[in-house]
Amino acid sequence: MRKNITNWGLYPVKNIEFISYASPADFIRESKLSGLPANLIAVGNNRCYGDANMSSIAIETKNWTNIINYNAIDGIIQCESGCTLDQILKTIVPTGYFLPVSPGTKFITVGGALASDIHGKNHHIDGVFSDHVISFGIVTHDGNYHIVNKENSLFERTAGGMGLTGIITEITFKLKKINNSEISQTAIRARNLEHIFQLFEDNKSTTYSVAWIDCLAKGNSIGKSVLLLGEHNTKPDKKLKTHKNPWLNVPLFFPKWFLNSYFIKLFNLLYYHKPSSSGKSILHYDSYFYPLDKINNWNRIYGKNGFVQWQCVIPKKKSFDGMKEILTILSENKIGSFLAVLKLFGKSHENRNLHFPMEGYTLALDIKINNRIWPILDQLDTIVSNAGGKIYLTKDARMNKENFTQQYKSYTLPTREAQSYQMTRLNQKYQEVLLLLGANSDIAKEIALQFIKSNPKGFVIMAGRNESEINGFIKENNIDNQTEFAIFDATKYADHQNFVDKLIHKPSLIVYAAGILVDNKECQENPAKFPDMVAVNYTGAVNILNLLVKDHNPMLKRIIGISSVAGLRGRKSNYFYGSTKSGFHQFLFGLRQELSERGIIVQACTPGFVKTKMTSHLELPKIANLPSEIAKSLLKNTSTFEIYPNFKWKIISSLIKILPEIFVSKL
Repeated sequence: MRKNITNWGLYPVKNIEFISYASPADFIRESKLSGLPANLIAVGNNRCYGDANMSSIAIETKNWTNIINYNAIDGIIQCESGCTLDQILKTIVPTGYFLPVSPGTKFITVGGALASDIHGKNHHIDGVFSDHVISFGIVTHDGNYHIVNKENSLFERTAGGMGLTGIITEITFKLKKINNSEISQTAIRARNLEHIFQLFEDNKSTTYSVAWIDCLAKGNSIGKSVLLLGEHNTKPDKKLKTHKNPWLNVPLFFPKWFLNSYFIKLFNLLYYHKPSSSGKSILHYDSYFYPLDKINNWNRIYGKNGFVQWQCVIPKKKSFDGMKEILTILSENKIGSFLAVLKLFGKSHENRNLHFPMEGYTLALDIKINNRIWPILDQLDTIVSNAGGKIYLTKDARMNKENFTQQYKSYTLPTREAQSYQMTRLNQKYQEVLLLLGANSDIAKEIALQFIKSNPKGFVIMAGRNESEINGFIKENNIDNQTEFAIFDATKYADHQNFVDKLIHKPSLIVYAAGILVDNKECQENPAKFPDMVAVNYTGAVNILNLLVKDHNPMLKRIIGISSVAGLRGRKSNYFYGSTKSGFHQFLFGLRQELSERGIIVQACTPGFVKTKMTSHLELPKIANLPSEIAKSLLKNTSTFEIYPNFKWKIISSLIKILPEIFVSKL
């Protein structure tokens, strides 16, 4: 079953094939027989923020919610990976136990907790979730089921491994003993960044610590914060109360103008000066750890476009300078976040593949999506990289390869069978990649030049049969730093899959520009020429596009096939050629309907007469177009199915479709 998926940030949205099993046992049994589908990844409760749990195919685990065994004497619980922290808390709190580590929401699954190796307000004391895990079950990509403990190397690779080592089925972990379900909180206002850093250091022996921070504060007030310290209330309570289910709800998406910098400034002012931002108080654990969980669908306040959560960690020695530089950029650009928190990290497992925490300070921000934020976030990423820090992959939806490889130096690329969309994106050097199939045509060459001009950080793969001519074009136009040649022959179907597999850069735009024009008389007198034209214009195009669509490619946004006016209506002058283009045209229209759910636009460019080497032997009318005009119309950001070079050819094409046969027969 295919369906759209988005996580808590509401960005990005992907259409994914889902499989499901009633229980882990069913999944384990089936996997042993047939192995796992390539690139299968687990999806739990969709509470991560970016694309970490997205792939071409996913398995839902949110129905795997059995608590297999609970030892309330020793404080050890074994549960299926789809259990949420919410469910576990309702089981363990009445018996005097709490989670050893918890993030800011209780609605994540324990499988996700291990895959992300979550941290909490007590990282400097109690470390990460995996520090308390005794063992877990996992089905690896070869279909084998393993029980993994800390002596197994698979433990290190799976904890914080972003779900890439396989599908976690169940987890056994130790709990924290408590006497009371309440938290003793101490709130302290901090004047600025220097003050809050000193407060963290002065209180580093406190079990829980987190600071709300004002990202819009400037000058001497930059880093103005409220530190919230917490300890479990030690007063014995015979009846420990669990949390209540949320009853507040945000029913609609808020308008775009909401959460602007003026609103956030007002919120920050009120939050900093409210009475509870200073002094001691007693809170239920739900209010201290999970204040936002009290409101269902609170993510809708950011509007339909959603938000990104950006979280970094910077090594302790460089934390102050790094955080000050980040906060300065945020305040100067008026990018506020009313959910901005600063925390202290202790020592951690920095040798692990994709492990996030390191000794230092971490800053997390919720930022409303608009076009202005992307270059600024890239700038913040670079500051973190230069300071030796990291961006949290569980929350990432847009970091580039350059910063990723600099931050996660010990990372090794998984096999082709074990990649999420996030890993595919993070290993893609270029975010905008044009794949030109049939790159030897005059139109294709013009498309390449105009694409590079409008995408200075983009890349073009020019695929075709004539290597020397295409490489000569690349060299002549001095575009070899943004362009590469790939051998491609539409007629050699058996080579097409290998062509797709060898693509280093995943295309965001595919243009099929290959074409052969053989006139009617030649096809009639020499039938051997017709199959080659069919292969290039139609069947080869269908085959390669079908394989590219099935490829594990989260970058793909648009597919354009260069069709022909001849394919709109059969005419006696060129019906052999027209039939091949007509078949291609109809294929593109059907493909468009299928891929619309995945957010991929499919279009057919109907260029009319074009002055190219393919038509050099023909006597063209004055209304014939130039390749540059076709390229310009094709690269416009449109979504309609048919693309025309100009309004004149749109009218001509429309008339050809509706003219009575008596007139068409004279064309």
